Amino acid sequence: MNYFLAPENLPFSVAIVVMFGLAAVETLAVLLGGGASHLLDSFFHHELHLDADGHAPGVLGWLHFGRVPMLVLVIIFLTAFGVSGLLIQSMVRSLLGSALPSLIAAVPAFLLAIPTVRVLGGLFAKIIPKDETTAVSQDSLIGRIATIVSGTAARDEPAEARLKDQHGQEHYVMVEPDIDGEHFHRGTDLLLVKRNNSIYRAIRNPSAALVDH
Repeated sequence: MNYFLAPENLPFSVAIVVMFGLAAVETLAVLLGGGASHLLDSFFHHELHLDADGHAPGVLGWLHFGRVPMLVLVIIFLTAFGVSGLLIQSMVRSLLGSALPSLIAAVPAFLLAIPTVRVLGGLFAKIIPKDETTAVSQDSLIGRIATIVSGTAARDEPAEARLKDQHGQEHYVMVEPDIDGEHFHRGTDLLLVKRNNSIYRAIRNPSAALVDH
């Protein structure tokens, strides 16, 4: 016990204790029907600009954030940092007779922990079940074929139209003609060409080959 509480080993021992604490809290939260991991991921999702696949940019993306829960990555890092630091101190002590100051030993331990997160995070990314998302952005509907389902659309008098996104899900949007003087009656097939806030501008379907998949 004295070895783990020695000042030169304290950062690494603390990392391991925190790791066990986080794992215990998450296990208890899951048993109670919650999960601290979701809260942590939600925070970072709000703070970061994720790409279309939900992956984080830069270093966090390289470390698989977005593919693996952040709490899992934190636990891997703390474990790798703590274990690496203790092993480094043990090896230095056996070779030189005394351990390194904790701040100096923390540098190689940190450098070893980061690629460990990358490697083990990649393994977790392959085995953790994926939650497939079918959410689409409003702009992604531009270029798709819609059909007027109620009313008559005129400029500044939009009507409701139905279309399907790339996942086959139906959407109902408000549409008006892109060309002044046009009127779209119920059953008219349209090509969405632009969006102005919540209203889409459309032209008549220019080709029978363009269909609403």
